[in-house]
This record gives sequence, structure tokens and C-alpha cells, in this order.
Amino acid sequence: MKSFLAAGMTAVILLGSAGAMAADVSTKAPAAAEAPAEEEAEPSIAPHLGWLGDWGGYRTKLADAGIKVGVNYIGELWRNADGGLGTGTAYNGRFQFSLDADLDKLFSWKGATFHASVLQIQGSGFSGEFLGNIMGVSNVDALSSTRLFELYIEQAFADGKSSLRFGQLSADSEFAASENGALFLNSTFGWPALFAADLPSGGPAYPLATPGVRLKWVPNDDFTYMLGVFNGNPAPCCGDPQEENKYGLNFLVDQGVFVIGEVAYSYNKGDTAAWLPGTIKLGAWYNSNSFDDQRYDIFGIPLASPASIGLPNQIRGDYSFYAIIDQMIYRMPGTKDKGISVFGRLSAAPSAQNQIGFYADGGVNFKGMVPGREDDSFGVAFGTARVTAAARDFDRDTGLYSGAYYPIRSSETVLEVTYSAQIMPGWTIQPDFQYIWNPGGGVLNPNDPFGLTTIKNASVFGVRTTINY
Repeated sequence: MKSFLAAGMTAVILLGSAGAMAADVSTKAPAAAEAPAEEEAEPSIAPHLGWLGDWGGYRTKLADAGIKVGVNYIGELWRNADGGLGTGTAYNGRFQFSLDADLDKLFSWKGATFHASVLQIQGSGFSGEFLGNIMGVSNVDALSSTRLFELYIEQAFADGKSSLRFGQLSADSEFAASENGALFLNSTFGWPALFAADLPSGGPAYPLATPGVRLKWVPNDDFTYMLGVFNGNPAPCCGDPQEENKYGLNFLVDQGVFVIGEVAYSYNKGDTAAWLPGTIKLGAWYNSNSFDDQRYDIFGIPLASPASIGLPNQIRGDYSFYAIIDQMIYRMPGTKDKGISVFGRLSAAPSAQNQIGFYADGGVNFKGMVPGREDDSFGVAFGTARVTAAARDFDRDTGLYSGAYYPIRSSETVLEVTYSAQIMPGWTIQPDFQYIWNPGGGVLNPNDPFGLTTIKNASVFGVRTTINY
């Protein structure tokens, strides 16, 4: 791990140095901007709804005045057909209501914008109830609630090359993200399973945002630097994090710090580039909280031993490094982003204080390849999460001291096959299949009265509809 740490630090420093040099010599510096650059707008069904889409012209008037409102709905049905904890069917739903305001237009506050979002979730806890897996099959599945999500102000400066975002933030909306991985529905292709399993309360990620600050610097078209500092635990205490921070209103700032930084290098951008475009990202995070030792108690006795008092040794701080690549490998003639693209992500963390020590995922996307269905996408992806040596040693100790059968966890792997079909701009339907090997990494099946079997591999079918208004 020390060599991995050193290699990661060296890579980040070298890439950062290259970016600084590129910033000095680049002739492609972005034009001056008075506000944070807007992301490319998602397709919306609003233009197809007549009066309802524009509220008789008032929605356009609000936008001209600097206020934009939006609604995104996701509804999905999942069926565990075989394996896991048991077969069953469940529905998940999520409304996301958002408001964005241009503070320059409203109050002459140059370069500033405001954003707020509220979630109304109809969650089933499908993975917990039917699968017992580490990597949840749905990236919107959460406990039913109505909660505040993000609430922040973003200030641009340095001629629009930099921006500072502060307020209640989610790190997964910007950090450790793969553009091509966003097609897939399993939660691990968003916020990686290693992060979700190892960070307190899963870290500042859906559905839990937390107070923080994010600094972003885009010196030229090729490099992007981001640094985020967040409250270290969005929902401390002893129960389910979503219950501890049920409405998203805790606004905690005294639970240590979570720091994450990322460098991204994008190459061959633009329609006229001779080579195919891609992006490489290197990042790392650190959390200052204390973490439970996975094997030993405060006296150095194995936790599974009858002689242990059951209080885990406390290890100060935790960290991880990660790397991401998104690469187009074939572009359809005359198009910008239609063709075949691949992605891959790797991350690692120390063993003693973590359940997951290594994570990898990857996949391939086919966009606009079906004649007459240029806005559809098809993809195949996999993800695997490896249980740490310390956690496996705990399993061995448990079997040794109990004298009974106890499985030693290894890893969990998921394969996902999905197809996103656009019904009209702003409305998609997405059938999905996932196969999960070794749910939970190979843990005992709680439904086995004899305690002799692990949770079986599972086959999951689902369909999602997404409407953006």
C-alpha cells in the first residue's frame, strides 16, 4: 500500500505539473465568462407539452429573469428472478425538483449562481431485501422520504476559468465520475462501491449531501482540477444514515473532514481532431475520522476471540486513490459523440480499517449505432469489489474460535447489460439485466436455518423510465 500511495502521489504531481505548463503555453484559453459555465442541458419534454411545458409563457419569462425550475422523475420496476435472499419484485421512484438562479440577473452579483434541489423518494430497499449485495442494483434506490439534497452558491472568478461552490454539496455529482459509466443503473457505476462501503455513512453521495466547499480550475481546454472539502460524516450516530439525517437538514460541520482532489486530462477534443477523444482522471481522498479495526480490539486481541471485550481498535484516518479512463474507440462518420466508447476505473484503500480494499469496473457503450434510433444507447459493464485481508482474517478467526462453519469473504462482482431507448427528447425507457456473483462477498445466507450456505448468485431484471421536464 505504501508503494501504491507513493506511485499515486507521483502521478498526481506529474499530471498537475504538466497541466500548469500547458496552461502557460496554451493558445486555447477559454473565453472570459461572468458566471460558472453551464453544463450541456439535458433533453426536456417541456417543448412537447404546449401550454403545460411553458406555463403559458411564464416559464420562459422566469428563465429570462434568471430563474430556472426543473423536475426529473425516475420510476423503475425490479425483479429478482433467482438467487440472492429470495425472489421478489419491487418499485422505486424518485422526483428531483431543482431551482437554479442567475444572481447577476437578479441582484447584480456578478459571476454567481444559486442552486437548490429537493428529492421525493419512493424507495423499496430492493437490494437489502432481496439480494444482500454490496453494489446496489439501482442508483436511485433509497429509503422513502422527502429531503433536501443540494443547496449551494457558486462563484466564478479568474475570467471564468475558476469557480468556488459552497453550501450543502454531494461529492458524487462531480468527483470520481465516468462519462460512459453514467449509462448504467447499478449504483457502483456512479459512486464506486469502495467509497460507499468504506466512508462514514457512505460519504457525501446520493441521497446524503453535507456542508462543503468545492474549488474548480479549468486553465485550458485540456486540464481540469478540482478540490473538495466536506464535513466528514453526513449522518453520525448508530442507525441507518438515511434515518439519522432523514430530511437532509442536519447541516453538520463538526464530524471531521473529507477531502477529495482530482485532476482530469481530456485530449483530442472537437469534431476535427485527428484522433479519437478521451479523458484520464487521477484522484485521491482522505477522511480524518476514526475507523474501526476490522480484526483487532483495543487490546490487540482478535475481535472474534471469546477473550475480546468487543471494542474495535480505532485507526485514525482513512484514504484511497483512484484512476479513471473514458475513451472513444470508434466514431460514426459525420457525428460528434456517436459510436463505440469504453471506460474503466480502479481504486484501492488500506486493509486494516476497511471492508473493501480494491475496486475495479469497466464497460463498453454503443451510442446511436441502430439505424433510425440515433439517440439510443446500449452498454455492457462489470464491477468487482474485493474484501480486505483484515476483514477476511476476521472471518477466519470467527470460524476458528466458534468451531463452526463460517465462510471467508472474497469479492462481489456484477455484470450489467442495458439499453436506453429515447421515446421523445426528455423521455427514455431503459430495460436492464444484472447478474451478481457472490452477493455480499460470500456471506452466510440468513434464511438458511442451518447456517451452512452462502447467498447464491442472483439474476435481476429491471426496467426504468426517466422523464426530464
